[in-house]
Amino acid sequence: MIDKYIDAAYKFGVIGGALCGIAFWLMYLLGAEPVGMTLVFGYLITPIFVFIGAKNFRDNYNNREMTFGQSMTVGFFVYTLIAVISAIIVYISLLMTPDVLIDYRAVNLQLLDGKKSEWIDQLNVEAFETTRLSIAQMSAYNVAMNDFLRKIIPGLFYTIIISIILKQTKE
Repeated sequence: MIDKYIDAAYKFGVIGGALCGIAFWLMYLLGAEPVGMTLVFGYLITPIFVFIGAKNFRDNYNNREMTFGQSMTVGFFVYTLIAVISAIIVYISLLMTPDVLIDYRAVNLQLLDGKKSEWIDQLNVEAFETTRLSIAQMSAYNVAMNDFLRKIIPGLFYTIIISIILKQTKE
């Protein structure tokens, strides 16, 4: 039973994840900051691939019918594959290019330091220093997990909306 959901979804998740990896390397080769750009790219392609995967399931695997739950299942497989593949590629890429991780940390520290007084006003000095230390110690694994979570959470949100839009049952 679950096979038709996976079959309808896997190619879109794999392609979406691979495109995120290509975006990382393209940005790297163009001299742009690849980690942040991969996150932005993921925000753009995830809803597209979830939509296409769910529509593919409805039209080609389920006799042009689809319940909300079926669409959520297909969407889950699509955005999870995108997130897993993207995170693995980001992790391996950061291990291969440690300079990118160093630059990513530096950019994030600079952003944090630029708003130091706002952070301290809203929280406190201890919270600011804890955040600063965690950014300074960020590893390739931490960045990859961040990439994963920043695709999973919006993916769920997109899937809910797309499931409502594509729901189609015969009366």
